[in-house]
Amino acid sequence: MPKFCSLLFALLLLVAGLSAPTLAQPAGMTPHVGGPSGNFLGPPSGNAADFLGDWNFTWDGHFDSRCPCRGRLSISVSPSGDLVGYWDTKEGSVVLHGSTGYDQNVWSGRFEQPDSDADFPLKGHFRLEARGGGLLTGSYQPDGTTLPFRMTGTR
Repeated sequence: MPKFCSLLFALLLLVAGLSAPTLAQPAGMTPHVGGPSGNFLGPPSGNAADFLGDWNFTWDGHFDSRCPCRGRLSISVSPSGDLVGYWDTKEGSVVLHGSTGYDQNVWSGRFEQPDSDADFPLKGHFRLEARGGGLLTGSYQPDGTTLPFRMTGTR
């Protein structure tokens, strides 16, 4: 009989646990569905290869720069697997290094003008987004400035 009682007691505990109310969430809250942003972590919607190649590039600059300016941006894959770009300007070539985001449609990172003899060489950070149809839009912000400048690339 004691074995039967312990089995009956275990069954009662199981039934009581199944019928107990679950912890309620506050009204309007839904379960977390993905990453830190709460977005579903499905497959990437872009392709990092969309950045690769040569782009006709235009950009804005500070008011003394006589911009909008035009040049070329060549983007390839670095040995580390990140993207690297060479941006031709009147003052020389600027090198962009960075990686793409999870969706692979945003490339961001740092830029610098390595061969500059200036006391304050051009360097800072950038963000470019592949818009499809051969279009890049984004901005760059030199170190020490408060506002970013627009830049656009087309094939």
